[in-house]
Amino acid sequence: MKPSRYNFFFEVDGGVTLAFNSNSGALAEIEKEHLPRIQNLLKHPDQAESDMDKEFVDSLRGGGYLVGDAIDEISCLQVDANTYRLSSATLSLTIAPTLACNFSCDYCYESQSGLRMSEQTQEALLEFADRRLGQSSKLLICWFGGEPTLCLPVIERLQGGLLELANKHQSQVEPTSIISNGYLLDAAMARRMKEIGISEVQITIDGPPEVHDRRRKLRNGKGTFSRILDNVTDICDILEVGIRINVDRENTDDACRVVEIFRDRQILHKVKIYFAQVQSSGIACADIRDRCFGQEEFSKWQVKLYKTLIDRGIYHVDYPEVSGGITCGSVSNNSFVVSPTGHLFKCWEELSLDPGKSVGDIFSSELTDEQKANIDKFKNWNPFKLSECRECEILPVCMGGCPIHSINAGHPDRGSCSPWKFNLREMLELRHQCEQAREAKV
Repeated sequence: MKPSRYNFFFEVDGGVTLAFNSNSGALAEIEKEHLPRIQNLLKHPDQAESDMDKEFVDSLRGGGYLVGDAIDEISCLQVDANTYRLSSATLSLTIAPTLACNFSCDYCYESQSGLRMSEQTQEALLEFADRRLGQSSKLLICWFGGEPTLCLPVIERLQGGLLELANKHQSQVEPTSIISNGYLLDAAMARRMKEIGISEVQITIDGPPEVHDRRRKLRNGKGTFSRILDNVTDICDILEVGIRINVDRENTDDACRVVEIFRDRQILHKVKIYFAQVQSSGIACADIRDRCFGQEEFSKWQVKLYKTLIDRGIYHVDYPEVSGGITCGSVSNNSFVVSPTGHLFKCWEELSLDPGKSVGDIFSSELTDEQKANIDKFKNWNPFKLSECRECEILPVCMGGCPIHSINAGHPDRGSCSPWKFNLREMLELRHQCEQAREAKV
């Protein structure tokens, strides 16, 4: 056995060392008196003689800190990534029934249109899914937009049809989600969604009322925070609710107040809240580029925001998720974003009514030269071809980051680095603080 190349050891307050493995996601706390022995056993596991040493070695193997001598961890990751890319096992459909929206957000990268998906396009989508599910054992659906709740009847019809097809092909249906601004999503609508198999919703909030209402207002200029908060309060016992708090240079000082508002409403424990980076994407966002954080700058703000929450008695912090070779649906052969016109895209950020960046459509299997080139753009992107990514210690977590951002950046040696590359130690220390604080409360 040998040490994993993805081991991290960080000493924190009190003489405790945190051991994290980015390939398994394991995090262990090592007391000071045991550290020298464990470090030696990582180098020489065959020297384990006492029962305690043998328990240490078993734990190190179980957490992925020790791997077999013949294991090439990079090759294993690459095999997993290639399997995900080429597999047809899961049909993933992100469906936008409309690009229309009742909001007017200045950083929105979608080109808005009042067009709704026609009945003819809905039928073609079901036929497309029928063909694809013949080769797939799982179906993953996400509803997107625009604002998808503007088209609930379309969602109900298509969701029902897709579930029937999954049953026909004996395909397992993964939990269905919807991305919504939350303004129309009241308890009655949430119950309708639950009935048709939609169980998860992500809602975006940009800060406390005075900030959110300036940035995420209705098209008539009116604010939206109060109604969204009421809706979340009413639906969090019906659906699994994720709250994305958008963060850029304009609203970082106010972002934590959103979490406090949810705490004061006594619903914080019922939702999953996280801070997310506003990024400039495409023509629609060109005018906000100067207020968007870069990855490294955002990583520092992440730490500050979660420290602030802990200081205010809110013990919540993000934790790195191991990719398992799964980077993004855009690089999978069987993952598609469907526009209201039936054009197929690989990336949410490229979704539009303009077929220029499409990779096909649901009506035909014939591809134009432009669509073939668009597909090749994603097929050819591979973090294992990028020297810095290949050798990076957080590769299993990041896997080169966002493919489209990496492609657009065009860096020859690295992808679009995850914030974890810059703040892993600090975020794990905060995680440890949260765990200690929770234990002290018990």
